[in-house]
Amino acid sequence: MRYLLAVATLSLTGCVSISVDDVRVNDASLAAVTDARIRSCPTERTQADARTEGFGPTSGIAAEDIAFTPLASDPTRAVRLRRIVVQPGGVIAWHDHAAIQGMALLVSGEMVELRNTCLDPLTYRAGDVAIEDADTAHSWRNESDREAVVLVSHVVAR
Repeated sequence: MRYLLAVATLSLTGCVSISVDDVRVNDASLAAVTDARIRSCPTERTQADARTEGFGPTSGIAAEDIAFTPLASDPTRAVRLRRIVVQPGGVIAWHDHAAIQGMALLVSGEMVELRNTCLDPLTYRAGDVAIEDADTAHSWRNESDREAVVLVSHVVAR
């Protein structure tokens, strides 16, 4: 309830900053954002071209663009915020980030990633962040029995 009041107050007062400490709720999504951390391949398991293919074709996902904001330094590009919901067994096909870089935050659920630079599959849980730099190629699969929600932010062409 305090969270709803804080959001309502924020919408009425314009641009106001609210500390997570001020909003005391038991919310797993909020905890994931609060505890966000980069997840990466252990150094001893990193290898160039460790993988070249993923889990198969894309299936069981719904993606929605939430917002775009143009880059002031380059009007031909924008930052895109997208929400991806991956059903149990859903797959995000193998793709690279040579043209589009950014990051992905797992908000809820669990996903397994196959990455071109890691010998082992990586399991991401709520709060884990995947860096998607120009050298990244990867694929994802939801191997759990509940949906996973991922927020991705990328720099894209306008």
